[in-house]
Amino acid sequence: MYRILLVDDEPLILAGIASMMEWGDYDCVVADKATNGSQALEKIEEIQPDIVITDIKMPAMNGLEFMEECRNRGYQGEFILLTNLEEFSLAQRALRLGALDYLVKIEITPEILGESLQKATAICREKQEAEGSPVIQEVLQKNAEEITKKFFGEILENKREDCGKLREKWEKEVERLGLEKLYESPVLVWIRPYQQETHLFQKTEAAEQKEIMEYASSLLKQFMDRISPVYCMMNWERRGILAVFPQKELPDSFSALGNKILTIFQNYFGNPAFVAVSTPAENIWEGFGRGVHQIRTLEEYYYYHSETPILCAGDFHPEDLEKNHSRHEVFDISFLKKDLQQALIVQDREKVERVFSEVAELFLEYQPARAQVIDACMNLYYFFFSYAEGEKPGEERGFPYPSEIVERLGACFTLEENIRWLQELGNWIGSRMESLKGGSKTEKIVASVKKYVQENYKEKLTLAMIANAIGISQGYLSSVFKKQTGSNLNDYVNQVKIEKARELLGLHEYMMYEISDMLGFENPYYFSKVFKKIMGMTPSEYEMTRKN
Repeated sequence: MYRILLVDDEPLILAGIASMMEWGDYDCVVADKATNGSQALEKIEEIQPDIVITDIKMPAMNGLEFMEECRNRGYQGEFILLTNLEEFSLAQRALRLGALDYLVKIEITPEILGESLQKATAICREKQEAEGSPVIQEVLQKNAEEITKKFFGEILENKREDCGKLREKWEKEVERLGLEKLYESPVLVWIRPYQQETHLFQKTEAAEQKEIMEYASSLLKQFMDRISPVYCMMNWERRGILAVFPQKELPDSFSALGNKILTIFQNYFGNPAFVAVSTPAENIWEGFGRGVHQIRTLEEYYYYHSETPILCAGDFHPEDLEKNHSRHEVFDISFLKKDLQQALIVQDREKVERVFSEVAELFLEYQPARAQVIDACMNLYYFFFSYAEGEKPGEERGFPYPSEIVERLGACFTLEENIRWLQELGNWIGSRMESLKGGSKTEKIVASVKKYVQENYKEKLTLAMIANAIGISQGYLSSVFKKQTGSNLNDYVNQVKIEKARELLGLHEYMMYEISDMLGFENPYYFSKVFKKIMGMTPSEYEMTRKN
């Protein structure tokens, strides 16, 4: 299969493209993702993808600079660029640099992306035919250890039950190296180091992370060599190390193996680690999907039971493990956003921090999946970011990019760490909200009132209803609004409603009583009275003027 690297600084776009289509239908697989050009350069060297699908506009290093640097380093893969409508000139420059195609983000469909992939894979196939079989080239250039690592890497990436294409590609090499016999009933051992104390916006540089993982791999290799002559070890998903062992080469008890691994990370890096062991697969071609699923399930278990750092799938009954640690399909904290909005409007730091404490209590009570915890934390950050209108992300502004927040949350490997991060976020927001752009406390209250009225003008709005929605007393709201705008709140509500009424009258599709009801007036008489007071004529007279 042809390996795809996806690059975009927006996590939602990355996830959307990754899930847009069945990549296997085009003989492709998403090998990895990156959120910026610098990170993508490292992945280019690490996984050597056949095709790169990248955004043009990204912070730090844009798509064109990233593409130029790739060419300077000798990378000859195919590029498909993602653009916005206003970036046509950049897309043209990309084509001149050798990009295969460019796609406008808002117009992308599975069919359009599929057409570009077909062009790209056709070119990759022609290159392979001209240069000879890629497997044969690797045999000539790499030793058996590297070939084995590449083979298991592709097996682990294969999400489909059908291994026919992989067998066709690798069967000769597997037979030549005797891998089926060497790795009889293979077992996966997942080693995941992590930082026990994470901080809100603490960021580990990609180069530093890579260096740590390479050093850790070197230490573990020395240890693995002493316990088994046959194993394959590789960095997997950037944050951990995955080893494949034949079942017969592993000790009867994994405790000694796991404890030694934990000791290595604690002594050399001062960090804890998690070790998960799958049950044996049927053979090297099948069953790894089940093993990866077991590791994911054990990770979920460890997320709430971090006092047990060594877990073996074989120690659990499969149904019990799934049943006891299944998660809610939906974990919704949106009902707390109203409290948070009210606290931000009136700049009540104590209430802000109390909302975050309530979220942490919900985590402990309902035990959502780790992914749901991360989504909830991201939702709170996005909510505050949307509230802080006018602020821009970036270190110089104190607002990290969302992709950086996702990266930081991904480093929280236990619920305890996620809650600590969440509490830091609550404290940070509490200290930050008073210094935001957007005016004084009273100006923010008025802006929130106007927004609420604009969004709910169809309701029978009252001072009490609006005050309750904003989270302040009726008397204080009335006083603040009058002082800031020069008019009372009821007049503003009526002005908004009458403006909407003018739009509806201009359509000539509704009776007066219908418009009155649609806009939440008590009755058509009161609607007509308010309309005449503001416009100087009745609704019927206004409608007649719009007919001429």
